[in-house]
Amino acid sequence: MVIVFFALLVALIYFQVKIMLAGVKKVSASAATSMVNHENGVFIDVRANSLFSKGHIAGSVNITLEEIKQGKLNRVESFKNSPVIVVGKDKVDSDNFNAVVALKKQGYTRAFLLEGGIAQWAMDNLPLSVKN
Repeated sequence: MVIVFFALLVALIYFQVKIMLAGVKKVSASAATSMVNHENGVFIDVRANSLFSKGHIAGSVNITLEEIKQGKLNRVESFKNSPVIVVGKDKVDSDNFNAVVALKKQGYTRAFLLEGGIAQWAMDNLPLSVKN
């Protein structure tokens, strides 16, 4: 049990250092909501379509990491200079981190990581939608 705890602790520290070194900025749910509402931003949910359909942030766009890496971004092309908040499963989901890095490489100047992902959003009792 202790070994598992330390392994998880090391993984969490590694992930946080990786985020800092890559220049990926995390934003809270309230800051992200403000960016979307007041600065014409968008939420990009990188979870699988099956998870997205079970509940997502209203107005978010479902684009997987693979689609982002392939440049299939026509649904969010107009947001290149607007806040783009990437939503993953939770705070240790590497897909959301990799998606932010990939978006930045493709010219999305204001890409952010939603702190805690959809799990934290739900724990904060913020609304989820099942409408596509």
